[in-house]
Amino acid sequence: MVEYEYAKALFDLALEENKVEQFTDSLNAILDVTNREKDFLKLISSPSIELEEKNKITEKVFHSFDPIFLEFLKLLVKNQRFCLLGNIKEEYDKIQSSYNKILKIEVISSEKLSKDRLKKIEEKLVLKYKNQKLIIENTVDPKILYGLQIMCNGERLDMSLKNRLYKLKESL
Repeated sequence: MVEYEYAKALFDLALEENKVEQFTDSLNAILDVTNREKDFLKLISSPSIELEEKNKITEKVFHSFDPIFLEFLKLLVKNQRFCLLGNIKEEYDKIQSSYNKILKIEVISSEKLSKDRLKKIEEKLVLKYKNQKLIIENTVDPKILYGLQIMCNGERLDMSLKNRLYKLKESL
């Protein structure tokens, strides 16, 4: 995936320059701008505008950013990949979390879980994911009816009533 390659290159550069958090902040700031100003993304992606002009616009809009980061943005513009910035940011965050041994886990339940229940779930997950700092988020989804779904690293452990009913229906 091309987004991963750009994110990895940016992260490696940020690590080398000791600017990982700074580049994270810069990515967030750019996404704020592009989400608010939809025309900016159209302008920067337009084939009718010359690369030199796009670079001038990029430099003018993001003049306060780190020069290395600004060169990264200009590379995205040159390779017509600026529109992938949101996906690049997601990959960058994953790489950063992996580097820092942080694992994000989403626990989906039909209603908000108590702190005690989340603590018990965390105690079980710590045994499975040793040597990693776990960040557990509880998401409420009434559609699962009862039970839990645990999402981690693209894997889903489905212990919901909805899933059990589905399996029962399939077996009949």
